[in-house]
Formats: sequence, structure tokens, C-alpha cells
Amino acid sequence: MNIQLPTKKGTPNTEPTIDFEQLVIVGANGSGKTRFGSRIEQTYLGQAHRVSAQKSLTFPTHVSTTSKDRAEIAFKYGNYYEQFTNEAQYQSQKVDNRWGGNINTSLLNDFDKLLILLHTEEYADSLSYKEGRIAKPTTKLDRVQRIWEIVLPHRKLLKSAGVIETYPTGQPANKYNASEMSDGERVIFYLIGEVICAAQNSIIIIDEPEMHLHKSLIKTLFDLIEIERPDCSFIYLTHDIDFAFTRQNAVKVWAKSYEGNDIWDYEILDEASPIPEQLYLEVLGSRKPIIFLEGESSSIDYEIYEQVYDSYTLKPLGSCEKVIQIVNAFNEQKGFHHIESFGIVDRDRRQHGDVVNLNAKGIWVLDVAEAENLLLIENIVKSVANYMGKDAESVFTQVKHNLIAFFNSQLDSQTLLHFKEILRRNFMSLTNFTTKKISDVITEIDGIYNSINKQVLFDTIKAEFDLVIANNDYDSVLRLFNLKDALIPNSKICDLTGVRNKGEYRSLVITLLKKKDAVSQNIKAGIDSKIIKNAV
Repeated sequence: MNIQLPTKKGTPNTEPTIDFEQLVIVGANGSGKTRFGSRIEQTYLGQAHRVSAQKSLTFPTHVSTTSKDRAEIAFKYGNYYEQFTNEAQYQSQKVDNRWGGNINTSLLNDFDKLLILLHTEEYADSLSYKEGRIAKPTTKLDRVQRIWEIVLPHRKLLKSAGVIETYPTGQPANKYNASEMSDGERVIFYLIGEVICAAQNSIIIIDEPEMHLHKSLIKTLFDLIEIERPDCSFIYLTHDIDFAFTRQNAVKVWAKSYEGNDIWDYEILDEASPIPEQLYLEVLGSRKPIIFLEGESSSIDYEIYEQVYDSYTLKPLGSCEKVIQIVNAFNEQKGFHHIESFGIVDRDRRQHGDVVNLNAKGIWVLDVAEAENLLLIENIVKSVANYMGKDAESVFTQVKHNLIAFFNSQLDSQTLLHFKEILRRNFMSLTNFTTKKISDVITEIDGIYNSINKQVLFDTIKAEFDLVIANNDYDSVLRLFNLKDALIPNSKICDLTGVRNKGEYRSLVITLLKKKDAVSQNIKAGIDSKIIKNAV
């Protein structure tokens, strides 16, 4: 389907055309999605069939049939007139009859017209079959029933003259009128019916398709609906990112805002973007600057940064490599979305030069080995001690002593780990060959790798670590010491403050961060100071 989209803000304003089978308009509440859809309907008044987000779900207890022509016209245009002789006359009255004169905000109340059409067609086709005029038919109501029962396998529909009933699967004796179905069951019936009864080759526009539906049902329902009507093109208007992602093959449009005078600020998303579609939609929908993080939404990284950087949208991506990749991709496309994006990665034995290079790309680097080490910075240790009624200076002195002593006990293994990591990074850099013949490549690799004095490298790291111990340098211990899950127990912070265990200590820190008082501000400042943003 090729259509003209509404007017797009620009210099000059434009009216893009687009070819699609499924189109998803996604944007925040108030971004003008409904007006966007109604504008498309007005442009293609005879071809578009729009289902409003504001609709009555009152399922009639019974209906009476009429003629098929009357039922189809009333369903499509809102009313039937004896004196009208062509579709153009009905189109001219559609806004008044179907939308009560207000195409953007009127409550759509057509459930009765849908059921009248379904029962009328059922009766007409059954009679034609009885009279031998057609083969045994599969009616529109049969098709609605089939899809409804696939989506809701725990329920069955029972059809009779002018009435629809339902019952739990396997319990026909417990039938009840469909008017008593749940909101979800009724809206599923309604959406299936609206699509199946739409005219051939329609543009079907569905506003807030996710409304009243459990997320587990959405993909199945709309997959089946689209399969049932391959002649139609579908436009969905939604603020739900999860729903937008279920329409994987759809063209996506980001609706930013309605500017008035039938002009919108929107963008058609680039299918060739290296940024995953769902992530792109989440970020564009937030409108705030974004920080991409290592870990998951349940990780300590996210819990801490959510409180410290509350003016940003935070998005965990898993690995540090993914963070670096996505920040680079977003910044390369900044002219398109205008959203500031940054990343935060763990120090992870990175050398100063690595930190400088990452900062230049918008990647911030922890000045502690890993996010969990933040829980042991001086601001946090003292704040927890004060909260628990302990002497903050005494507690911090003991924690500092315990952690440096523990680092000293692990000195050999930590030195070796850092040595191995530096060798690994050096070896990775050897893939940037300056030659193309394999024999020359091998010679080049051997020459560079053999030129690294491994003993001097190890001795340099060992001397640095020895100096940290000699200087009683607590901050450097937190920066260098990678030993997941071991630092907090060996610091004895829980014993010293009266907190029961590591999990409770972590929860207490998050609680203090959430208080929005002087203590939380002090902790936030301490954490922010441990994130390197502009290394030189």
C-alpha cells in the first residue's frame, strides 16, 4: 500500500509518501498520534477504516438482522439512508455519522452495528446455502469465532439467532451471554470483527491496539488478524514499545509532537540503523538524555545509577562491548534524533590511555574496578555507619585497614591478572595488520609481540601494587581490586555497622540514596566523583 502521510514539520514542510503493509506510529501520550491517524482517515475517507482508542465495549445482548447492504453501509459509514445512491454521499457524511462530528475525540459506539452485520451475513449466507445457491459457507462470524477461540483457548463461543453466548472450554452447561464477558474478551471479539468486516483493500487504522489486552495475547491476536486480511494494510497508533516491537516487519514512525494546523513533527525510522529497533524506540520515546550501562536492570550498576543520574534515561545493555557499540551508533546518528547519549563501563584493569580514548567517545569509566566497589567508597561507608548509630571515622578506619590487608593477601594473584589483561589487550591490537600476505602478517605479529618485554611489564605492575600497599592508598585499592563478591565480606563492613549481611547492606545504601536529603546528596556526589568523564 502506498499512501501520503500527514504534513511533516520542516523547512519547507513536506508530505512524505510511504509504501507499507504494516505501519506503526509510536510516540508518547500527547504527541498527536490520534490526530495523525484521523488525518490519514480523512485523506482516504472511503478506503480507511479506523478503530478509535475511545470506544464503547458494550456487547449487545441480542440484535436483529437487516438487509446485507444496509448492514454493510451502516457499519462502514455510521448510518444508512434510503435516499443516498452512491458511496460519495456516504463519505461526505462519515465524520458526522460515524464520529459524531468530531473525528479526533468522539467515542466510537458501533458494537451493535458490527454484530448486526455479522448476524445478517450469517443469516443471508446460511439461507443461500439452504436454497442451493452457494456451497456451504464460512461466514464472517465463523472467522471471528475461529480466531477468538485460538487467542482464548479456555473459552468457546456459541452462536444462535441474534445472540452470542460463551462458556468455559469443556463446560457448555455453564454458558452465559457474551455481554457478560470480560473487557479483554470483548475487545478481542470487537477487534477481530472490525478487521474481518472491513471492506476489501482497506487501510485499517487501530488506535491503542494494546488497550485492555494482556501482553501475552497481543502478538498472537494481531498476527492472526493480519493473516486473515492479506488484502488490507494496517496502521497502528501506540505508545507501547512492547507492542511496537511485536510488529517486527512494520515500518516505524516516531511521532514527536503535533504542531497544530495539521502539521506534525515526526521521523520515519531508518531500517538500516545499527541500533536495535526496540532500543531505538525506547530511547526516542523517553526524550531525556540517556546513559547506557553494563549489566541488567536488576544489577547493582542500574540500582545505583538510577538514583545518581535521575535526570537521564538509563538503559542496561549487558556487556561493556555492547555499551561502547551502541553509544557510538547513537552519536553517529545524532543529527537524526538530537538526544545526548553516554555510556558507563567498569574500570576492569583498563590503563589510563584506554580511559582517555573511551571518554573521547562519550563513554564514562568507573574509577573503581567494578560497580560493587562503589559500595565501599568513603562517603557510603561513613553514611551507613552514621545511619546505624556507629562512629563513622572509626568504622571507615577499620574498613580501610581490612580491605588493604585483604588486597595485600591477594597481591600475587591480582598482579598476575593485571599482567594477563594487559597482554590480552596488546594481542588484540595486533589484528590491525599493515600487510596483506599471511607470511608478512605472521612476521609482523611475531615482531610486535616479541618486542614486548614481559618481565619488565610484570615488574612495573608489581611495583605499582607494592606502592599502593606502602602508601596505604585505599582509593587505589578500590580502583585495582577485581574480586567479585569478596570485597564487602572481607572489609567487615557488615559486622562493623550491625548490618546483617551483604544483601541488606546493599539495600540500605539504595534506601539512603532514595531519601533526597543531605545524606543522599553526599553519597551521590561521592559516586559521581568516582566516574571519569573527561580524562586527559
